[in-house]
Amino acid sequence: MKFTPHQRALLPLAALQGAVGSLGGFIGFFVIGAHDLDALFRYTAVMLTAAMGATLLAYLACPRLRIGGRRLLRLGFLLPGLLLLAADGSVALTAIAFGSYLGLTWTARHALEMSLLQDEERDAYAARTGTAIIVLSVATTLAATLLLAAFTEQSRHVYWLYAALCILGALLLGKDIPDTEPVALRAPLAVLRQPRFIACLPLFFLESGLFGISQAMASTGASHALRTASHYGWVSTAAGLAGGIALYITRKNRNRDNRAHWFGGACAVMALAYLLLGASAWVPALYIAHSVLRAAGSPFLGASQQVLNQCTLDIRGELADRIFARELVLWMLRMAALGLFWMLADALAPSRLLVVGSCLLAAAMATEYLVGRALFWSKGPALGQAA
Repeated sequence: MKFTPHQRALLPLAALQGAVGSLGGFIGFFVIGAHDLDALFRYTAVMLTAAMGATLLAYLACPRLRIGGRRLLRLGFLLPGLLLLAADGSVALTAIAFGSYLGLTWTARHALEMSLLQDEERDAYAARTGTAIIVLSVATTLAATLLLAAFTEQSRHVYWLYAALCILGALLLGKDIPDTEPVALRAPLAVLRQPRFIACLPLFFLESGLFGISQAMASTGASHALRTASHYGWVSTAAGLAGGIALYITRKNRNRDNRAHWFGGACAVMALAYLLLGASAWVPALYIAHSVLRAAGSPFLGASQQVLNQCTLDIRGELADRIFARELVLWMLRMAALGLFWMLADALAPSRLLVVGSCLLAAAMATEYLVGRALFWSKGPALGQAA
């Protein structure tokens, strides 16, 4: 399927969003290296809450200020970029900067993609966007790694790089994206009560509710297996190439009829990657194998989850209400899971926690496939079109 003008206009900022998202791995490594696992959990909790707060602020302020989806997406890069420049290593301010980036850009991107894309366009768009994200993410990670190697592992140079990308992206990209109406809340609680929405809660938990735990485990594993942030960068760069090549080769092979097959393969690869992460507690070199497998599987998983998320939003209610209801539920699930796992961390040694957390994530991947496959194949209310 050919790229439509709307898809082509969205692609640069969507790719940049994914590239800036690679900062999360570096932040986790910096925090746990300079502090401890508790600091990493605190950072994650503040970051997730900042993301939810930014989402809520966007829905409250955009209608009054007449900020449509295009301007919100660009602001989602500009404001966090400025915050990163001012953070100067502060864990709390860095968490607010990265969290607000996630909240604002995903709020805008969900609104734009749901408004501008038809269901039959979603699979090809997700695969091609994923390819662009991997290419730019690998280039950005490589640049950050070279800065770390050249400037004796000083984290501020990495933050400056990502801040510059955010600010330049906001100023130069996205001008051709068709603007949409400002996102505004009307009746989000009505969405929460819909059976169609409630039916998707298990998927929301498995797909994103464990986000905080996966970030903590990835940072813990990297810190255990690799000595410096530049070593982490080299491994991430090399591993990212595997995912980029695989996704580029198969970028035209996705369609509505094979969604479940792609999803199953991606979940299997990711489950194995998490098992290798747990095994790296005994054999640190297995962290490299984990990184390669995760980099190869995550673009396919991300593309499948992107389509799943859009399908789960094909329900009754205003688009802004549907998006906000989902983000609110995700925040609650993420914070609950993170809090429980944080308490578990107090009772286990870091190496044992890595094993337990990785096995939990691998089991979640298998379960997510079963739940997602049912939604993909369902002709019932879970994936019904909005009334």
